[in-house]
Amino acid sequence: MTMLRRIFVTVALLAGLAGGVSPVFAQAPAGQQNPAQRDQQEGFVPIDQLPPQDQLPAAPLLIGAYVFVLLALFGYVFSVARRLGAVQREVQRLEGDINRSARR
Repeated sequence: MTMLRRIFVTVALLAGLAGGVSPVFAQAPAGQQNPAQRDQQEGFVPIDQLPPQDQLPAAPLLIGAYVFVLLALFGYVFSVARRLGAVQREVQRLEGDINRSARR
């Protein structure tokens, strides 16, 4: 259980770091906003009327979500594989003990 917890914490930290450097969450101070940002705050502006640097494409967010899910999936599969290996070694050890005790 501790290995799964470590993997979860690692994935959560990586996702937090990835989200922390994302320009999606960055905001300019009120005095440094361009006119398009002020228009957004005052009312609705269609996305095709915004300058390209102010448009929010969905691709980086979608890719980030897929990366997070894949990292979590690989971490889970790795954890299960390690535990399964430990169980297989234990079964082999027990089979050896049974064979040795049957010979006596």
